[in-house]
Amino acid sequence: MPTVDFFAERYRVHGPRREALDWSEEGQQTRFRVLAEVADFEGRSVLDVGCGLGDFLPYLEARFGKVAYTGFDFFAPFIEHARAKHPQGRFEVRDVLRDPFPEVDLVVSSGLHNIPTGENEAEMVALFRKAFGAAREAVAVNMLSTRADRRDDGRAYFVPERMLAAAQEISRYAVLRHDYLPHDFTLYLYRERRGAAVTGTPAAGR
Repeated sequence: MPTVDFFAERYRVHGPRREALDWSEEGQQTRFRVLAEVADFEGRSVLDVGCGLGDFLPYLEARFGKVAYTGFDFFAPFIEHARAKHPQGRFEVRDVLRDPFPEVDLVVSSGLHNIPTGENEAEMVALFRKAFGAAREAVAVNMLSTRADRRDDGRAYFVPERMLAAAQEISRYAVLRHDYLPHDFTLYLYRERRGAAVTGTPAAGR
C-alpha cells in the first residue's frame, strides 16, 4: 500500500487522533521524550519533518517554553488540523524527500519512513544528510528496529548498526539510543561534541 493511502485510510477510520499516525499514547509520548533529550529546545528554532498532527509542539512548549516550530508533512489533512489546533506553530504541506528544508537550530523526525517503499534505508540516509545540512546544532530521528521483540506486517524495520554507521559518515558526533522501547531506536547527530549537560545523552567523540 502506498504511504499516502495508508495514512488516508487511518485518517478516515480514526480522524485527527494519534491512532491515525499509527502511534499508541505510550509510544508517542516515549518517542517525544527521547527526541526532546537531544538538546535544550528553549528559544530554539525546530523543524519537525513528518510532523503529523503537530502534537510534538505542545509537548515541547510544556517542557521548554517558547520554541520557534515549523512542521512539514505530505498529508494535507494532518497539516490542516495542526494549523487549526496549534496556531502558534508554522505548518506546511511538503514533500520532505524533494522539497528543501529551512535552516534551523534543530531538526527532528519521528517514524517518517516506517511504511515499506522498497527504498526505506536509502530514504532514511537521505533524510540524515538533508536534516544535518539544515541543522545548526543537532538532528534527532527515530525508526523501527530489526531487534524488535515483535514485528508487524506492513512496517519497515532498520538495522541499528547500519543506521549508526550511516550517521557517522555524516557526523563524527553521532549517538544511538536503543534504551527506551524494545522495537524502536533514535539517532542523534550533533554538529559539535556534547557533554553530560544534555539530559540522557552520553558524551560523543574523542
